[in-house]
Amino acid sequence: MTPFLTALIDFFFPPKCLFCGDSLGELPDDHPCPLCTERMKFFSHPRCPCCGLGFGDIPGEDHLCSTCLTEDRHFTRSRAIGPYEGLMAETIHRFKYQGASRLAKPLGTFLAEYKDPEFPFSAFELILSVPLHPRRLRQRGFNQSLLLARRVSRKHSIPLDFTALRRIRHTDPQTQLSGSERQKNIRGAFEVRRPEVIAEKHILLIDDVFTTGATVQECAKVLLRAGAQQVDVLTLARAL
Repeated sequence: MTPFLTALIDFFFPPKCLFCGDSLGELPDDHPCPLCTERMKFFSHPRCPCCGLGFGDIPGEDHLCSTCLTEDRHFTRSRAIGPYEGLMAETIHRFKYQGASRLAKPLGTFLAEYKDPEFPFSAFELILSVPLHPRRLRQRGFNQSLLLARRVSRKHSIPLDFTALRRIRHTDPQTQLSGSERQKNIRGAFEVRRPEVIAEKHILLIDDVFTTGATVQECAKVLLRAGAQQVDVLTLARAL
């Protein structure tokens, strides 16, 4: 499309914020409007250097949270844009459960523009998304994690693979389960289909929400067993 046609379309059909529907003005359509940006909460220091949990307004240095102190993590580090609450939670719910796949563009941009010197995109050799079971994929119509991963892959020119890791067991939804129930529910649900793809790779695993970490833990475990060098995790939101 030529710049003239793009300008003409924007004049008659100005881009709108996909979060609230207000005009974006001069902003690109892969960003929320300033008002929605103000409503978003983002993690900052201090936080857990392993799982990325933010400690809010509590002053002090980064330190391991109670879970990372007492449990082994198969991933090396995990980061989230912000807490799973407010506008972020509402938007992810629309994206995931109400078929609003167009939200993959601004939400994926949040992930792609994440900045953390301890979590450089240049370190990753391969991007994977948490896979859905075929039955769940048919119900939903798309894998929200894969749509997010595509935005990150394109932005940073990191190869994306969506066949090496697969979900082999249909599980109950994790949302209504306790932490221990989630771990039991997800155990044995994934396998590495093509180990040669992930062998010796530093992998970035992308999902939408980190709740207890049971899902990404299980994925990281099977990836490491299949020969991955290291697995780090990036999600939109982190449950508190």
